[in-house]
Amino acid sequence: MSALDIEERITFESLSPYFPSLRRWSIVTAIVPLTVVIVLWPRNEATLLIGWLLAAMAGIYAKYLLSRHYQLHASRDKSASKWHVGLLLSTAFMGSLWVIATFAFFDEHSAPHQVFMITVAVTLGIGSITSGTHWLPLYYVYGVPILIALILRLAFVGSLPYLALACLMVLALLTAINIAKQLNATVRSEMRLHYSSADLARELQHRTREAQEAVFAKSRILATASHDLRQPLHAISLYIDALRDTPKHNRQEGNRIFRRLDTCLGILRKQFDGILDISRLDANAVQPEPYHFDIAECLEGLEREYREEARNRHLSLRMHSSRTVVYSDRALLERILRNLITNALRYTNTGGVLIASRRRKDHVLIQVIDTGSGIPPDKQETAFIEFQQLDNAGQEQEKGLGFGLAIVRRLCELLGLPLSLRSRVGYGSTFEIRCPLGSEAQAENHVKHDANHPHAHDRQKLVLVIDDDPSVLDAMHTLLSRWGLTVIVAESLVDMLQKMPESQTAPDLILTDLSLLKGPDGIGIISQLRDHFRTNIPGVLISGTTDPDKLKQARSSGYRLVQKPINPSELRSLVQHQLYAHN
Repeated sequence: MSALDIEERITFESLSPYFPSLRRWSIVTAIVPLTVVIVLWPRNEATLLIGWLLAAMAGIYAKYLLSRHYQLHASRDKSASKWHVGLLLSTAFMGSLWVIATFAFFDEHSAPHQVFMITVAVTLGIGSITSGTHWLPLYYVYGVPILIALILRLAFVGSLPYLALACLMVLALLTAINIAKQLNATVRSEMRLHYSSADLARELQHRTREAQEAVFAKSRILATASHDLRQPLHAISLYIDALRDTPKHNRQEGNRIFRRLDTCLGILRKQFDGILDISRLDANAVQPEPYHFDIAECLEGLEREYREEARNRHLSLRMHSSRTVVYSDRALLERILRNLITNALRYTNTGGVLIASRRRKDHVLIQVIDTGSGIPPDKQETAFIEFQQLDNAGQEQEKGLGFGLAIVRRLCELLGLPLSLRSRVGYGSTFEIRCPLGSEAQAENHVKHDANHPHAHDRQKLVLVIDDDPSVLDAMHTLLSRWGLTVIVAESLVDMLQKMPESQTAPDLILTDLSLLKGPDGIGIISQLRDHFRTNIPGVLISGTTDPDKLKQARSSGYRLVQKPINPSELRSLVQHQLYAHN
């Protein structure tokens, strides 16, 4: 709650009991002007007294109606300002009537009547200090004008006793104002402290709830991962054992086992990708890099990517998009759409999935529409929470850990892309993303720049790989060598410098693990090798850590960071981009 909101709330709470008191005391309040008229009747004109009395009764009745309507409408602090203004105006009206009475009904020739009017004016002027305790403006428009009118009327008489009495009334007025301010400040200070403490308590409760949810989330990770990650690992171990016992001449059976191994590894990779994506988002290690690109080209690539999977599930996969340029991070947007398409295919039994983009006035509407069984309204919000898997398809173990839609929502929030869901049980679901329009001219420049990059096999490149795991080094050396690259591998910076000839020219790329047991970490290795060769060698950090601090440190270093395990096709694309993007 902001400071302004707190002040409004204090005013509301202070005046809330004041309104009911207006109704309860309306009859008693009416006795005072009636008494004044009765006492002064012999000494003043009847018309003036009756007119003044009717005006006073009208003011009292207006306050009564104001109080009654206030209670009937059950006002809240955000809607009470009009009632406060009404109260202030009605109070100012009554104050002006008593100012008129002080001037008009002060009888200079009758001492008893003078004493009576002075007593009434002082009583009203001093006694209304309590109204200022609730809200100072109420005292400023009622009690203060009455005392000022009395001071001026005494001064107008002109004789010394009246002037002296006027001076004393000035002191009384200043004292009354000071007391009203102090009372008001004390009350508001206590209430301000109360609401500030309440806000702190709510904030603490909110933070505690967030911390508890984070702990529960980690517990769910361990509980879910202990089961779902074991499944493909268990299958892999069985397939490897079966492969060991397969006769060498039975090539068909061997190929079948290899295909199943690849499937299990794919499942395992997807599950790890979900965990790592959540960890990177938690650590704020994912930073968008937006540029202008053709959304139709992006959707066509996704349609080709998932065409075979849709066919295997006996579903149709269609793409509808016009050539429209959008401005966003293409890699992260594709990650969002992959999760949506994967979910749509996974939870659709019959029919198919449509991937579409539709241009609107100031944005592009990207849609993933399926003919699945739909999501019930009461489960549409929980569908975006980690580990929540909707059983509307009730099928395979490949459903994963339930990160898909959670990652979708968080990536959409990161990119600032509004996400909406419409779904009907028995008819299917529609996910919509609003993406800002881009510039066609800038998109064309980006395409021309990419077209100028040569392919990896145009000429041989030298890549340094540093990792303290020998099996990783062997696998990286085998894979990169098959891509036509010259590769030098080492377990530390010292080993790498020893393996390279003294006449070795600067390498074209450094791939290093972020966390190493010996020597500097990956960030230090790239920095020192750059200093050694006196050139800015492209560097990539590869890490399996989920430590938020390390991920932030890696991100702030400016080097590209990728998480283990990395898909070979993604690694090849990354290596090619790093080798030629810096030319």
